[in-house]
Amino acid sequence: MMATCYIHRGQLKRMGWCRALLRCGFECGRICEWKVHGFQLCHDHHEHPMTCYLLKVPIEMRLRIYQFLLPDKPIPARYGKFSLASDGGGVYTAILCANRQIHEEAAGLLYGSRAFSIELYGDWLSMCNLSKNFAQNGSPTYNHHALGGNQQILVGQHLFITKEQSIPDGASLDPTIYSNQPHIEPPISYTNRVIEPVWDPPLSGRYFNMIRSFRIEVFFLAPSAPNPVAARHQAYTSRLLDYCDHLHRLVGRLRNNGRSLARLEIVLKFSSAYREVFPIAQFLLRPFQRLHNVAKPDLLSITIQGSRGEVELLTPDWASSPAGVKFAAYLERLFKYMSSSQPPLELPVFKAYWQLERLLFYMKEHLRQADPRIGQIASLLYIGRFAREVDDLARFSEIWNQVVNIWINCLNQQREFQSNVALSIDAIYGTVQNAS
Repeated sequence: MMATCYIHRGQLKRMGWCRALLRCGFECGRICEWKVHGFQLCHDHHEHPMTCYLLKVPIEMRLRIYQFLLPDKPIPARYGKFSLASDGGGVYTAILCANRQIHEEAAGLLYGSRAFSIELYGDWLSMCNLSKNFAQNGSPTYNHHALGGNQQILVGQHLFITKEQSIPDGASLDPTIYSNQPHIEPPISYTNRVIEPVWDPPLSGRYFNMIRSFRIEVFFLAPSAPNPVAARHQAYTSRLLDYCDHLHRLVGRLRNNGRSLARLEIVLKFSSAYREVFPIAQFLLRPFQRLHNVAKPDLLSITIQGSRGEVELLTPDWASSPAGVKFAAYLERLFKYMSSSQPPLELPVFKAYWQLERLLFYMKEHLRQADPRIGQIASLLYIGRFAREVDDLARFSEIWNQVVNIWINCLNQQREFQSNVALSIDAIYGTVQNAS
């Protein structure tokens, strides 16, 4: 114990020796106050840099400690204030902000060994309690769930690193962590590569690429059904194609990871009953055919929201019906493609569709909203999306011929307009010259 005077004899303090290294190589050795969560440093060396005691522990023990501090349950796409620890306790992700080495070790454990859920609900794609709406005009931005506008993802009362959050000095200097700035559409470029849109997740690319296990939850919402049967069928088909567009964005981002996935679980949920659920589920699973190097792909469940709650279709005898047998054979082929080490072949219709979509977008911008051909372009995109999903090259060729005809008519009208304007200018100029 440290010596105290008569007045402060009841305030006993534990004594330690200063551990600061001097230039001669020996420790200082002065008597100082011993603190529970601090280094043994005297007053002259209280700012002396010291090695963290945790880093002296073997890496195996440090990883074991991180497991008690970080979430050990799958990270849901949307969550409230419930615990992400299996024992119901708190999680302490603030350990990620300790220093660079601890950050790298803990982040590798968190993102590399935990499963992250991604939810597709209508036009909303959610992950880590952040959602992006692709139906919004302009550049879609992320909205927070139950966070009151706070630009951090919270797990209970603790920090969870996102793209929009600044990282303290020494934690990570990854340049891919940036604020959510509006995206400026680049000019159209005529290239032979696939120019499909790719989903921009809320996590920075560095941390997202660390994740090796995903759970994709698709909530298929039935559109408002019009009275005519043909219009109702078109509304359902259009909603189904919208979901495929969003899933292609998601799959495109997963393909950019550059590393294999340990597990990919898929959950399909339907808001109402359909006559043929398995064909619709098969159509929704088509975008996942573009994935490869997935060690354990799996379809966990297909549920339908009924009057008595959710009804599970993947029962033990679900493959006994003819539709189930056909769907089971499709799943076997799909999982074989996804687990293959060879990347799938790029379908020509899929590759050409995204180029056509961008071309029609610029044509639409050029024609303005008042032009009646805007409706033709929207109809062509609808048919083109369906041809993309079923790989119908003949139908896509018909769409391309119609696009060419629309553009030729547009050019002819522009030439006629320019000619009429030039004649009017010459007539006015001649009148003015004769009058003078």
